[in-house]
Amino acid sequence: MSNVTIFLKSILLIGICLVFLSAVNAQNDRLPDPKIQEGNAKVTGTITNFKLKKGEAAPILILYVPNPVTAEMSQFKMKLSVDGSFHFEVPVECTTTIGLIGSDIFNSNGFCVGLIPGEVTKLEISFDGTGKISANLKSSLGLTSNDIINYEKIYVKFFGVHDTTRTYNMTPEDFSHFAIEKLLVDRLNKSINDSIISEKAKNYITNECRLTYLQFSLLDYRNIISQNYRNFKPKEAPDNFTPQEPNRSYYAFLKDFKLSDPQNLYNYSYFEVLQTLLSNKTLNIPAIKDIPVNDWLKEVKTTMADLIGSDTGLFYDMLAANAYARQFNDELKPLSDKQKENIRSYFKNEEFTKILLKRNEVVIKLEKEKNYFKTVVNKTPAVPKEALMNAIISKYKGKAVLVDFWATWCGPCMDAMKETRDVKNEMHGKDVIFVYITSVSSPQKLWEEKIKIIGGEHYYLTKDEWEYVMDSFGFSGIPTYLFYNTKGVLKNKVTAYPGTEKMQKMIGELLF
Repeated sequence: MSNVTIFLKSILLIGICLVFLSAVNAQNDRLPDPKIQEGNAKVTGTITNFKLKKGEAAPILILYVPNPVTAEMSQFKMKLSVDGSFHFEVPVECTTTIGLIGSDIFNSNGFCVGLIPGEVTKLEISFDGTGKISANLKSSLGLTSNDIINYEKIYVKFFGVHDTTRTYNMTPEDFSHFAIEKLLVDRLNKSINDSIISEKAKNYITNECRLTYLQFSLLDYRNIISQNYRNFKPKEAPDNFTPQEPNRSYYAFLKDFKLSDPQNLYNYSYFEVLQTLLSNKTLNIPAIKDIPVNDWLKEVKTTMADLIGSDTGLFYDMLAANAYARQFNDELKPLSDKQKENIRSYFKNEEFTKILLKRNEVVIKLEKEKNYFKTVVNKTPAVPKEALMNAIISKYKGKAVLVDFWATWCGPCMDAMKETRDVKNEMHGKDVIFVYITSVSSPQKLWEEKIKIIGGEHYYLTKDEWEYVMDSFGFSGIPTYLFYNTKGVLKNKVTAYPGTEKMQKMIGELLF
């Protein structure tokens, strides 16, 4: 064998090895690919060097768990034990999941934790003498202590970056290219360039930020462009501005987001994106109803395949599952027998079927409870705004009244309403009225859809009415609540959901 041949073979082997090592390193930089699978995961932990002040109640810990199939972020709450220990056992929908543990005692910081069925994740949180927090995580997922304590800080920093470019005068297509190639890149560079977190965590956080940017900027084009106009319009320009309506070709950017990558299953924003696509008017994806899934997907792919970049992959299974989840969550409507049959026939991974049918049983129960408090849409009383709340409350003489100020775009508002279901069921048959007030900041058609599953008495205020009422009660955010007793006297007001136990207690006190 000649020296030249030996040299060429050596070069070839080196090249093969480099490609192999590159592939291995790329794989090591990713979290393990999740698969859809129902299970239960455990988290145990301790908080050390934390001391309650005299008279303070034990703090509440909340574990947030993303559910990509049923399109919900579940919340599980527990009180910290006297010895500083805590324990969660929660249902999950994937072989590996990342949840977030939060509490008021963490100073707006949260800790991401691995959730793996059959494995106990251990989390140790410690306060030093100055109140600084450190954490240690034991989990096979491979996240480091720096990863779990810095995740939320980086995420908040990403959304704290302000765009400084005028984009309202761009075409929709030009905006999408500029947003992805410039604005999004700048945000990522300014927030996720911290070398103290692992490459796995960087990839996970980057994906969460990209998907959230996709949802709130690119898929919400009209709102983001209107906001840009308000921020950058010349002084002499009119206040009113109507952005262009993007056509179907605008959404060609979707292929840049690799929506069939199983890594997306870790991210809360993934199913939010899927839900947004399902409700997008331009894409006009039909409701799944009783259509066989394959037939439904055939129609979907005529719209989506070239935009996504493929007519196969995880994206389509997840979109179908989320179409049923949309029926559950937006309509509180159980599956028909035909839909159950379609689900069983389509999904090759039976775990999808198990998860959807299990969620269906919950929805059947919730639908019965919803009927306890039917939705009533009221005309706003024709009185001066100064007399508006008195006019509303006087309509319910002899009843205790809880007034909930909310909006369709307010995530904490919607989460709180889910929690108050137990309170409302407990109050069924008692002299309590649940009143819900929102304003024009909530799109009217969306409001009309949302209230169908809320129940209670609803009012839709003008901007001036809303601002006056909020200011007059000293409210600066939502959800906020007013508590009136049976004589129409205001007994309490609260900003932010106070917790189910406290809410139930405050409503109960109105009856005496």
